[in-house]
Amino acid sequence: MNEEKQPNFPDKYHLSRKELVYLLKKNIVELVYNAGKFEGLNTTLLQTEEIIKYNRTNNVAVYDVLTVVNLKRGFEMLLNDVQEPLLETSKRINRIVAAEDALFPGEIRSGGVEVSTIQGRYVPPILTEDDVKNQYHKIMSQEISETEKALHLFLFISKNQIFWNGNVGTALLIANKIMFSNGLGLLSIPENVFMKFNELLSKYYNSNLLVNESNIISFLYEQCIFGINYLKIIQHTI
Repeated sequence: MNEEKQPNFPDKYHLSRKELVYLLKKNIVELVYNAGKFEGLNTTLLQTEEIIKYNRTNNVAVYDVLTVVNLKRGFEMLLNDVQEPLLETSKRINRIVAAEDALFPGEIRSGGVEVSTIQGRYVPPILTEDDVKNQYHKIMSQEISETEKALHLFLFISKNQIFWNGNVGTALLIANKIMFSNGLGLLSIPENVFMKFNELLSKYYNSNLLVNESNIISFLYEQCIFGINYLKIIQHTI
């Protein structure tokens, strides 16, 4: 008798849309603040909250205000149940996230770029739109959990820098789009593990060893996915 193959990274959460909407709105400040680290955001958590909740921008640079507002808009896009290919959603997200930085926001990168990493300069390949579509399809067609698909897509966009700018922020949001749509919780890299994440990402960028991909996926799965954990009440019979 053949045993059913178990996924390496099974879905951690199975939440309703109502629960996901609550989770997103409850944590929007921290989600934006954490995502902003990838976009060079210089605000404190309190300043981020004041911009999002109270429209206060005291002693905050215009660029930082725009970054916060754009990321908030990006996360709010998750609430829209738009039926379209994931790549089109990725483009729409990038048009928002990279509105202030990218040469051509929302367009697949057609020129060379370099990325600064802990291990030095990294030069990603130039992929055509068909290349990107094929990789999206390959990832989403794998016989793995939806959570693992989201993590693989996050890493693919990040490593290959498929847009002109705002790639990691876009990757984070499109991964969350997959997770939100399937009730899987949310993905966010907390500030207290951000340095460790950067170390793993640098190794992943600069090496094709499978162990580096496995290490960063394990890290994201274990440290960066959150949801709603209900208190379990155990009744004892006497």
